[in-house]
Amino acid sequence: MAEVLLENLTKVYDKKVTAVSRVNLKIKNGEFLVLVGPSGCGKTTILRMIAGLEEITEGNVYIDNNIVNDVAPKDRNVAMVFQNYALYPHMTVFDNIAFGLKMAKMDKALIKDRVARTAEMLDMEKYLDRKPKALSGGQRQRVALARAIVKSPKVFLFDEPLSNLDAQLRTQTRAELKRLQQQLNTTAIYVTHDRTEAMTLGDRIAVIKDGLLHQVGEPLAIYNDPANLFVANFIGTPGINLIPGNLTAAAGRFSFKNKQIEKELPHVSAGAENGTPVLLGIRPENISLAGEGQGLRTTVDLVEQLGGESLIYTTSPDGYKVIARTFGNIKLEQNSFINLDFKSSEAHLFRESDGQRIR
Repeated sequence: MAEVLLENLTKVYDKKVTAVSRVNLKIKNGEFLVLVGPSGCGKTTILRMIAGLEEITEGNVYIDNNIVNDVAPKDRNVAMVFQNYALYPHMTVFDNIAFGLKMAKMDKALIKDRVARTAEMLDMEKYLDRKPKALSGGQRQRVALARAIVKSPKVFLFDEPLSNLDAQLRTQTRAELKRLQQQLNTTAIYVTHDRTEAMTLGDRIAVIKDGLLHQVGEPLAIYNDPANLFVANFIGTPGINLIPGNLTAAAGRFSFKNKQIEKELPHVSAGAENGTPVLLGIRPENISLAGEGQGLRTTVDLVEQLGGESLIYTTSPDGYKVIARTFGNIKLEQNSFINLDFKSSEAHLFRESDGQRIR
């Protein structure tokens, strides 16, 4: 395993399109770090620069305290797993897994032993003589993983490796991938746009947008303490509720007012001027049904009954959407009126002008 350090990492295409801008990030020995963000935000470009598949415009990539900017991909001791598996269709599973070892001119007996042990780890022993076309999507993904594992690299690089799998298989493979990384104790950098994948896989997650690093931290820390409006809205499924309003000073403390709602937020300090237009962010699980005349009166649009929980989709009189998550199954008539309240201590405030968090 190895430490990876990105220092002011920048990528500019054609001297005018900035894909990645001055990213500084340290990935610790044995850590599973997830780069997450919307499509086109630059996360795969970062991964490719680490692998040596993309030229660096500015900045440095360190692996094990050594700058690798000018080191060839094959000499960086990293292994990359691609979204489309990148298997050789004319080769057997055995030969696909062994390909990198053969190119390194490793002893045949050692290659056979390594492939056998890796195939056993991934429960692929009985498929070694098959070709990729005779495998399911999940099995092909395991071959791609095996080809990376068998090289015993210092760093694993994963570029959305589960996106081509169906939902159930993706969940299963996600758990296996996390188990394997912990078992091998190898540094891993994983790219995804799937926020659930990021939350469940990463020891830490790095949230990227427009080539900029917005926040880095443990998944729950980012979920509970987002740095700005983008992070708050992107992390979490369903997304955070955003209710517009204004801040007003009251007895040295801030209150949130918006027609039907008046809430004191004692955990918010003097971070904005009196009357500042704001968005109040509150997670669906921190919204509850309230009694008549309390909280915010909304109209029920839809109730999703998910077995252990229900998601209640509503619309306020001002036209903004509010989602509440409740335990168990609840039945509500469409277009009926309900009142919703929220936990003040769990609310976040963001300036409407720039999306920055008010603390």
